[in-house]
Amino acid sequence: MMQVIGVLGALAFLLYVLVVIVVGIQLYFKTRSWLRKLEGVLPHPDSGSAAGYTLLALALSTIIELGALYGFRNSPLLIAFAFPFIVGFTEEGSKLIPYFRRGGDILLRWRLSLRVALYFAIVEAVLYAIYLLLVGNILGIFLRIIVIMFHVSFTAIALCGALSGAWIGGYLKAAILHALYDAPVFVLLGIGGDLPVLFTVILSTSGVLYTYNFVDRAFMTPYTLAMERIEEKKREEEAEAGPTGGSFTSLP
Repeated sequence: MMQVIGVLGALAFLLYVLVVIVVGIQLYFKTRSWLRKLEGVLPHPDSGSAAGYTLLALALSTIIELGALYGFRNSPLLIAFAFPFIVGFTEEGSKLIPYFRRGGDILLRWRLSLRVALYFAIVEAVLYAIYLLLVGNILGIFLRIIVIMFHVSFTAIALCGALSGAWIGGYLKAAILHALYDAPVFVLLGIGGDLPVLFTVILSTSGVLYTYNFVDRAFMTPYTLAMERIEEKKREEEAEAGPTGGSFTSLP
């Protein structure tokens, strides 16, 4: 049975929204800066492949999440505490499909997965924006635009683990961070009550701050690999070209 939320729970939830807005804005510019930095050093994936994998990720996520939501329709506790994790594990898993489905260059697969995450976030934001516009929630549209880069950051965190040889750990970390990010809304809608909302907000705020602080490392990993590859190629070209200094000839 849903509890009525009091002043403490309402204030905690509003504080969480403010944290997400502030961190989301900073995360947007930080992530965009990294994407521009990586633009010149990473191989370029095919746009058609990115679009196809995005549609696949959206379809899988929609089917699984709607099925779970229908199954949990009579259980507020499951909606509050289980559904956010289903969303997190489903969406983060679906965005990683191109990395594990395709063979070949790991940096190309990394970039393809990041592009899928970005497309996924944009499509999701547009769909939410249409609904929010219909109900007159202009502030909600603004918030959806701000938090687009959370999707990209979660995927970057998962792929950081994959590039480091610990893809399971990276996937679990990204999925849990995603679940914590969504959790306050579902706890508020599912069961309400000051203590559940307050406890969830504390955990979720920690997750949001961790995401922001870890994202530099997540992007630095592929950047370092790409720069090492460029330097290695440069050394190979110099070795093939031979010495560049002047040459001396001896008279017979």
